[in-house]
Amino acid sequence: MFYNHAKQKAIELLKSKETEYNRLGTQANDYALKLFEVRKSAALAIDRIEKYVNALANSPKEFAKQIAEVSLSIKEFNEAVRIEKENASNNIKGASTAFGGTVAGGAIAALGSTAAMAVATTFGTASTGTAIASLSGAAATNAALAWLGGGSLAAGGGGISAGSAFLAMAGPVGWTVAGAAIVGGGIFAIYKNKKAAEEANDNTKKIAERIYKLRPKLAQLVKLHDNTVKLKSGLNIAVMVNTYPNDYLQFNEDQKKALATVINNVRSMGELINTRVN
Repeated sequence: MFYNHAKQKAIELLKSKETEYNRLGTQANDYALKLFEVRKSAALAIDRIEKYVNALANSPKEFAKQIAEVSLSIKEFNEAVRIEKENASNNIKGASTAFGGTVAGGAIAALGSTAAMAVATTFGTASTGTAIASLSGAAATNAALAWLGGGSLAAGGGGISAGSAFLAMAGPVGWTVAGAAIVGGGIFAIYKNKKAAEEANDNTKKIAERIYKLRPKLAQLVKLHDNTVKLKSGLNIAVMVNTYPNDYLQFNEDQKKALATVINNVRSMGELINTRVN
């Protein structure tokens, strides 16, 4: 009777931790996707600004140089966007993994191209050189997974297997698959009360550790998203395109300052696009 009470208390505590964990994981999922969309919009804005500056007569060469450097620095992000578009109709399949008796393969198998690239560009460690470009082509899905794993095996990375493992455990997908099935799956029914209580407490500790690690990541992600959204408004050049002279030499001082501010915003946005949550 004593262990039956202990079992029930342990399962209730586990349920509470699962609920908290999945709530935080869902928020991380949402913010990762929102950040990816804002970054895509910002990358397009940078491209528009680069074209505007290059077409502007007598624009300072330093402006064009600075924007070109930013465009080069976000090349890998743009490659991720390209992979997303190429695989928009296909799901990226991940390998199954276990956590506390729960198989996460179903959740990972349902992961779409956009979510995968959101994970990669928010939490992944950027690979070096032209790794993404070299892995493109007919096997673009595998290329994306290999990129998540730090590059192909031939290039010294972890390859497709490491990419699958990353999706399973390192990103928000991994954060949200640890939960309800542990209790809802009925795994405790096969144990006697004492053993069931021990199993529940063990899983509670594991989830508590993940919650401890997730909270600062989520806070960092929210801040990164909000800063990116705020800075994105500073990349709007509609007024410049529609009302400014076509020759920089004809700009007044306020117009010159406004363009210089936009260039600075481009540089700052390049840094934000490349920032990873760690």
